[in-house]
Amino acid sequence: FILIMLSSIIATMGLIIDSTAVIIGAMLVAPLMSPILGISLASVAGEHKVVKKAVIALLQGIAFAILLSILFSLLAYHSPFGVLQDIPDEVLARTQPSPFDLIIALAGGAAAAYALAQPDLSEALPGVAISTALMPPLCTIGIGIAIWNTGIILGSLLLFFTNLFAISFAGILVFIALGFRPLRME
Repeated sequence: FILIMLSSIIATMGLIIDSTAVIIGAMLVAPLMSPILGISLASVAGEHKVVKKAVIALLQGIAFAILLSILFSLLAYHSPFGVLQDIPDEVLARTQPSPFDLIIALAGGAAAAYALAQPDLSEALPGVAISTALMPPLCTIGIGIAIWNTGIILGSLLLFFTNLFAISFAGILVFIALGFRPLRME
């Protein structure tokens, strides 16, 4: 939750100040990739209790990130600096997902699962986290709620869920291809 808090603050501030570099910094932390890949691996392994725990952790992380983003967005919006009077380009970029975003998320999810299954490739995970951004769309949802813009909320929800499901699906396929199976057959 500490990583979610820090990543959410960094991503929200990066979106608000329209800074790609700061947003990339938030993506490097990638705190939500673990429960998503946990869901994928536990699904393949038939570990229903682990799937449930990973889903709960993911939902808690999502809620925490959005709440923090709303809080920081409201603070920025009501600050005397005129922040969020105009929608930053980085926010708008996360409100119109395309089929390319789906392809990127599928490839990123496959790369993340493969890197996780290969201990000598763990240094590849930060790059994967950047390609399949999860925190910026979540924080964009928070910004949309803070300024009550349904177009931003719905567009960023679509991008987040596209990334979430594509990463999980690709992870399942990679883990199956690598030979992961349930430990016991019931």
